[in-house]
Amino acid sequence: MNRIKQLREEKKITQEELAFELDISQQRISKIERNLTPMNEELITRSAKYFGVTSDYLLGLSDIKLEFEQEEINPERLSQTKIREMLHFFSRLDSKGQDVILDVGKRIARYVDEAEKEPKY
Repeated sequence: MNRIKQLREEKKITQEELAFELDISQQRISKIERNLTPMNEELITRSAKYFGVTSDYLLGLSDIKLEFEQEEINPERLSQTKIREMLHFFSRLDSKGQDVILDVGKRIARYVDEAEKEPKY
């Protein structure tokens, strides 16, 4: 299945809604989903940002969905062993399980960020 179509369906949006978000026509979305027309570099970039995935994932060149910003990763807080262990368990989950884990991780990160902003007495 075409990744644009897959991501659009996972997000539960129509071709029209996606076309509006990407500022292109619904007809172009349809042609892209049916592999009748390629995406240009700008559209690949906008689509990847919209869906929160790597451009390689979007193009089917990789199965790694997420793109991490360099400043989000604090190497002092990560050990290679823990990263490998997390990736091992994460890779064993199906797509739905991975989405659940990512959602939980995002919620925890937001909670920690908010807690760090609160004044300490």
